[in-house]
Amino acid sequence: MLSSFSWAGYFTVAALFIGIYYCVVILRYSRRDITKPASRRQREEEDLPDPQLSLFNEGPEDLSSVNPADLFTPALGLSARIREVISKASAEQYSKAGLVLILRKLIAEYPALKGTPFQVAINNVIITESKAMGSAGLSEGDVDLLW
Repeated sequence: MLSSFSWAGYFTVAALFIGIYYCVVILRYSRRDITKPASRRQREEEDLPDPQLSLFNEGPEDLSSVNPADLFTPALGLSARIREVISKASAEQYSKAGLVLILRKLIAEYPALKGTPFQVAINNVIITESKAMGSAGLSEGDVDLLW
């Protein structure tokens, strides 16, 4: 009975089953990624501002008029991300230069916090958390250069 099947038929059926399998897997695990561009198009059609992008589209002129109390949530977010980065850097034994580079990029995402009272608090978080790293810990002078 098996001799009646050709190799070409076998490969055709196998390719069909493999194709169906991968389509199911792709649809199951990346449905959100596939539908994300459609939701962005709907948002643009409705002219709803994207809240994440609106934080970075404002120039420095607009940041001077921001109420310091409105910066509390971004300051908390930055301090949490700094703690995560420093704990990961400690676990993976990053060098001091590598840690400075990562923190500089992270702080650059929050330009509104520069020159506010939150900058001092964030500097204290960096110094306190980096002391756990030992020799790769940052001093106050190093932290001031991050901004």
